[in-house]
Amino acid sequence: MSQASGGTICITCGKEKATFKCGGCSQEFCFNHLGDHKQELSKQFDEVELNRDLFRQTLTDQTDKPQKHPLIQQIDTWERDSINKIRQKAEEARQVVLTHINGSIRQIESRLNQLTDQLRQSREENDFFETDLQRWNYDLTQLKEELTKPSNINLHQDATPLITRISIDVASCKSASLNELKIGVSARWVQNGITVAGGYDRGNGLNQLLNPWGLCVDDDQTVDGQR
Repeated sequence: MSQASGGTICITCGKEKATFKCGGCSQEFCFNHLGDHKQELSKQFDEVELNRDLFRQTLTDQTDKPQKHPLIQQIDTWERDSINKIRQKAEEARQVVLTHINGSIRQIESRLNQLTDQLRQSREENDFFETDLQRWNYDLTQLKEELTKPSNINLHQDATPLITRISIDVASCKSASLNELKIGVSARWVQNGITVAGGYDRGNGLNQLLNPWGLCVDDDQTVDGQR
């Protein structure tokens, strides 16, 4: 900070005094308030270091438990919410994401170490301004965003549902594909049989069927017609 020639107005007390101009904010401070300004800068510096420490802990947790990474959790949610989703496809997606995440974490670790060296040197030399604090905070924000949302990784879910094989489960009978059932045109049901669906011709009504493709009977005898 440089001393101004002649009397100028101190930005803190508003009095005309011999002042010193801050090279960071370009404001004028009298001798009495110059120290206060430096203390405020030091406080802001402490906040930057605190944010750095918190982010380092987050980075450490991600390194020790990569399965908790947001992208992996997104894959897990996609797997749980998808009906009859193939586990092998989910595992393949996890491995691809983990490979890129591990490489991204190493790059972030290197950049965070560089930032730490800058903070340490500035602290030791007591040489920093508001512009430096703003730049360090911006760098930390960028690192946080790259950790949780890598710019080179995007997840896409196919809107087309997976085609699964249709099967019938009836008590302890062997499950069979609908296409494997061969019922002759002259076949007759036992006399005590019950018509559960399709007894009112073909149509879209609640008591009708249109191109049925599956039938499921649960253990509690609940019947579900798929159409």
